[in-house]
Amino acid sequence: MAENLVNLRKASPLSAPPPGRPGLPHVSCTASTMGMLAIILGSLAALSPPCRATDVRVVAVTPGESADLVIEDGAPVTIQVGQTIEGVKLLRANMDGAVVSAEGITETLPLVADGSIDHAAPSSTVRLSADAHGQFLTHGAVNGQPVQFVVDTGATLMALSRPEATRIGLDYRGGRPATVETANGEARGWRVSVGSVRLGEVTVRDVDAIVIDNDALRMGLLGMSFLDRFDMHREGSTLVLRRR
Repeated sequence: MAENLVNLRKASPLSAPPPGRPGLPHVSCTASTMGMLAIILGSLAALSPPCRATDVRVVAVTPGESADLVIEDGAPVTIQVGQTIEGVKLLRANMDGAVVSAEGITETLPLVADGSIDHAAPSSTVRLSADAHGQFLTHGAVNGQPVQFVVDTGATLMALSRPEATRIGLDYRGGRPATVETANGEARGWRVSVGSVRLGEVTVRDVDAIVIDNDALRMGLLGMSFLDRFDMHREGSTLVLRRR
């Protein structure tokens, strides 16, 4: 009988109370430790974020319109905002990357370079590299005269300062007087149509522009009146403009 009681105690995680101390059986150290581990592991599993199994990379974007995605190391595929391909839905696209949804998980993915892209640019394409501040600066020409530009997608019109317009011989005073909002407040100016604007080997004709009546602009602004003539997207730190 005593032997059976000994075997029972060894086999059970519950032990009787110590002699002379009535009460409920106490849980053994081993059982208590295992229970705590189960609780901790369960809590960690609940806190862990869901993991997306599908590998997706953003290699090019056309802000507000589409993105080129590499899905599971396949060839880049262009997806329009709101479209779903291979289980990946494009929710948003901007200059820095894209927001996608796959397998019930929504993620913001950065724009990365894709070494498989052929960078030989045709004559209808302009490629601009970002500077250390993320701005796209370039040298171009207005009516055949050299002008330095900075890309400004927030500007409705291409813009030049009055001294710059005077330097290149632009007859801005024949334009329509206008008022424009600048970083320094309102400024007077003139709405004009520029005969030609050239970047690289690409020339765009009859571009709406504004000449601002001050010298605050250090360089010309390439606004949407010029950029809208192109399909525009980014590849890593490069802005690609393809003539429409």
